[in-house]
Amino acid sequence: MTIHTAEVIDSGLDPRTLRISALKVYVPAAHERVVDRAIQVHGAMGVSGDTPLAGMYTGARTLRIADGPDEVHRILIAKNVLKVYHDGASWDFGVA
Repeated sequence: MTIHTAEVIDSGLDPRTLRISALKVYVPAAHERVVDRAIQVHGAMGVSGDTPLAGMYTGARTLRIADGPDEVHRILIAKNVLKVYHDGASWDFGVA
C-alpha cells in the first residue's frame, strides 16, 4: 500500500483522501494487532517494564489517534469513493 501510494504521488496525482487515509487506518490497526499478539504470547511479562511491549502497545494506541481517529479517515474514504462513482468511474477500485 505504501509503495503504491508513493507511485501515485510520483505520478503527480493526489492520493490524500483515498490512499493515504486507507494507510492511516490500516497500518496502525495492523501494528496494534501485532503488538497485542506479542503481549499475548509473553503473558504477564509482556505488560511488565522488563520488555518494550508495554511501551509499544501504548505507542500503537497513540498512533491510531495521532492524525485523526479512524472514523474520520473512513468518512474521507467513503466520500472519495462516492465522488469517484458519481463522476462515472467503476466501483472496481482495485484497478485504479
